[in-house]
Amino acid sequence: MYAYLVKTLIGVFSLDENRRVISFKPFSKDPSQIAMKLSEDSPSEIQQIRTEFKNFEFVSGNLKMEAFVKENLLKYAIEYSFVKNQVEFNQLLTKVNSELAKQKIKETSRRDQLVIHVNNAIEELDKSVNVFIERLREWYSFHFPEMDRMIENHETYVALIEKFGNRQNIDDKKLNHLKDRSSGMDFTEDDTNILKLFASDITKLYQLRESLLDYQSKLVKDVAPNFSAIAGDAIAAKLIAKAGGLERLSRMPSSTIQLLGSEKALFRFLKSRGRSKSPKFGLIYNHPMIQNSPRETQGKVARLLAAKLSIASRIDYYSKEYKADEMKKDLENKVKKILSSKE
Repeated sequence: MYAYLVKTLIGVFSLDENRRVISFKPFSKDPSQIAMKLSEDSPSEIQQIRTEFKNFEFVSGNLKMEAFVKENLLKYAIEYSFVKNQVEFNQLLTKVNSELAKQKIKETSRRDQLVIHVNNAIEELDKSVNVFIERLREWYSFHFPEMDRMIENHETYVALIEKFGNRQNIDDKKLNHLKDRSSGMDFTEDDTNILKLFASDITKLYQLRESLLDYQSKLVKDVAPNFSAIAGDAIAAKLIAKAGGLERLSRMPSSTIQLLGSEKALFRFLKSRGRSKSPKFGLIYNHPMIQNSPRETQGKVARLLAAKLSIASRIDYYSKEYKADEMKKDLENKVKKILSSKE
């Protein structure tokens, strides 16, 4: 026989196929405890019912049964002496919703600090890698200066040194014709071995950076799903970090979000008393919508984008309801109108 489990504000119900209540396990009447139970996937009350009625095959998540119980929840709450009347029921509902909101905010505020740390770690790692790359290029150029001019990509440059070491061992179409007539000095085996080790460590830093980026992408989607869907994972993480957290970001007007990251340019503008140009955007400048817009429309696109990001940050902080798809569609339509009016 089948039975249906429905978790509600007042406890867990079990109903048969005829919508008759087989069992009811009430929650504590403490709003904070109710909120905790509602946040659990499988509270102990569900396990109690399963244990007591082993002859039944229990089904969770049946929408029709859940709707039926919710429609009659006030009646059940009074019948099982959970509340005395509708006024008391409404008061309980308000308190529980308040506790649920506190839980969501508390959880979000903890995890958004992780976004800040990982973003800062990536930025610091980038600075370190750039310093090491510059040192490696200068160092290896004593041995093979022509390679510095021919290989612009840093990762490729590092990989060649890590793999081959001495220029005579390098096998690359761009470099093979240069290595025999290089103007660089000869390196000993010890010289090339230490450079290979240095290059190997830089490669590990590149790999670490990729791991941090993957982690950041997953984390920011979890912390701010609407915000990251509109801004993009990297820009979202930078904005959250720059603002000091999702809570602070959610309180900012769209005009502030638009200029986050342009503090130096804004300071120059204010200091010059209007003689220099006022910045139109900060970190959001790298967003594809702005990058793909003509220069004369970038300011308008930035304002539209910032307005949507402001709304998205508030939704993520206060409700977690996913609305990014419809928000992105609305944003895209408005940007198209701006671009079409300029054609």
